[in-house]
Amino acid sequence: MELDKISWSILSCLQENARASFADIGREVGLSAPAVAERMLKLEEAGIIQGYRIEVDYEKTGYGLKAIIAFTAHSGKFIPFLNYIGKLDEVLECHRVTGNYCIFLKVVVENSSHLQELLARMMEYGETTTSIILSSPITHRVFTKHESKAKGKGPAVKARPV
Repeated sequence: MELDKISWSILSCLQENARASFADIGREVGLSAPAVAERMLKLEEAGIIQGYRIEVDYEKTGYGLKAIIAFTAHSGKFIPFLNYIGKLDEVLECHRVTGNYCIFLKVVVENSSHLQELLARMMEYGETTTSIILSSPITHRVFTKHESKAKGKGPAVKARPV
C-alpha cells in the first residue's frame, strides 16, 4: 500500500495519541471523521497499523529496574531460549541482532535480586551481558515520512518531549 501525505499524518497523530478520536485526527489532517475512520481501516487491513497500545510507568507498578540483556546462545539452545523467554512476563522486548550477540532483551524487574534470579535462569541457555537502564531520555519516537531533496536521506523521526 502506497502511503500519501495524509496517511502519514494520520499515522503520526496515532503514534502521539492512540486514543485520539476520528474527529480530532480529522481536524489535524483536514478530513472528516468518517474519512479518517475509512483510512484507518485500510491501514489496519494492510497491516500497517498493527495495534493500539498504552505506555506503562513500570516504576509505579513496583517494577523499578529496567535492563538490557545481550544474549549469546549455547549450541542447540537458541530455539529453546526463544521459547523460554516468550513465556517470561519480565521480557518487554526481544530483538534478534547481528554482531557478537544474537539477542538483545529489554526486561523490567522489581529489583537487583529479581534481575539476578532472571539471569541465573537464562544462563542454562547461554551467556549474558547485562546493562541496567539508568534513564531513558527518548522513550517514544513518532516515525514520519521525510521528504528529502537529498537522495539517500531516510525517514524522519520526531521525539516526544520527556
